[in-house]
Amino acid sequence: MAKSDVMPESERAPGRGKYDRSRSAGERHKEQLGRLLDAAGHVFAETGWADATVEAIVNRAGMSRRTFYEHFDDLKDCLLTFHQKATRRAFRAVEMAVTNADTSRPGEMLNLGVQGFLGGIAMFPHVARVIFRVVRAAGPEFEAAHEQMIGRFVRLVQDGVARAHKLGRTAIPPDELRTFALVSGMEAVAMRYVMRGEEEKAMEAAPILIDMVQRTFGGTPAPT
Repeated sequence: MAKSDVMPESERAPGRGKYDRSRSAGERHKEQLGRLLDAAGHVFAETGWADATVEAIVNRAGMSRRTFYEHFDDLKDCLLTFHQKATRRAFRAVEMAVTNADTSRPGEMLNLGVQGFLGGIAMFPHVARVIFRVVRAAGPEFEAAHEQMIGRFVRLVQDGVARAHKLGRTAIPPDELRTFALVSGMEAVAMRYVMRGEEEKAMEAAPILIDMVQRTFGGTPAPT
């Protein structure tokens, strides 16, 4: 095992039936949830939905089944919780990248947004596998969560294009259907890397996706 794979003593799970009594109940609950979700993400990514088990998750987290069921109703509830938290975190990362860009330079906002999206896939491949692949096999109830995620990204892109159009950087104003098609295309590109097990190469798609957005709305490069 590589050194990077060994968790520091201070960060390791205390073991089944043990906990740090110096922490409050709320702090322990939060830590437990974080460890269980981290373990679940790896288990779901490695085994897929059909072969994932509660036992595999608690073994990886160093916790008991009782602790697992204190946080989740069942395995599907665990996957849904992981998906919700992971997609919110991914959206915030892209949103933050866009927000921190110079708002007078839509091209910079587009570049950073696309790079943030693809960078998350490259940096956290196991999370990408769960979001883009595993949940598709878990049942129709995950469709609503997926649609909500896509909707948030559509609104983010649409706001960015609206700002660019107002500044005269695009010839075509944003519309929901065109933006939805773009975001769906980006998702399909992400799926391609995930299905091939090539998540670390995702960033190579950035120039193509940026060009796709600019061409769709008749974009012009921002002045230097």
